[in-house]
Amino acid sequence: MDHRLRAAGVPAVRLDSRLHLATFFPSSSPSPSGRRGGRHGSTEPPPALTADVRVVIQRHFPVVGPCGTRIVAKKVAEDIVLRRRPSRKLRGTEDVEQALAEEVLPRVAHPFDRRAVVASRKEICARVAAACADARIAHGGAHVLVLIDTFARPVVLRLPPPCKTTTQGVVRAPKSFAVRPAGTCMDMDSKSSPPAKKSKPIGVIGDGRPKPTEERSKGWVPW
Repeated sequence: MDHRLRAAGVPAVRLDSRLHLATFFPSSSPSPSGRRGGRHGSTEPPPALTADVRVVIQRHFPVVGPCGTRIVAKKVAEDIVLRRRPSRKLRGTEDVEQALAEEVLPRVAHPFDRRAVVASRKEICARVAAACADARIAHGGAHVLVLIDTFARPVVLRLPPPCKTTTQGVVRAPKSFAVRPAGTCMDMDSKSSPPAKKSKPIGVIGDGRPKPTEERSKGWVPW
């Protein structure tokens, strides 16, 4: 494997499908299959009030050719025809879905082709039901062509960028730091800090005045 391809992504194959629908009323415009002679002996158009539903699955797969080139190989994998079905039984989408589940899906061999039919069943049922409810079916029947292309194409899956692992920094304490109990720290703080000076009360009567003369003379008065 190329190192540039390995760095950019991983080579892979992507499977996909595409749906094509067409409706023909042979009474008004003959179908292309009828002009060419048709397949599987379907040379005559369906009679009035009947419908032919043809399901064709074509596979497209890349094949490695000379000098490493890729060639898309196209081949018809499945060709399933529901012939001469009464239109009154296919006018509802539920009836068409039941016919697909019982008569078409069991005959599709490849699992991916079956998933493609299941994924497109709503569009198929709506087209067949609309053709069977059309007034032109009373004159010469209807022919509904369901063409499903299933193909595989090489793609390169881009690898997601590598996740950057962020390392969280751990703060370490200095070597001189020692853990002490809470009570010890409080005692050391109280011893190291000097005692606060007590402020004298303001507005107290007798604060700062000399003591009475009675106390200084010890009982002697001049009168």
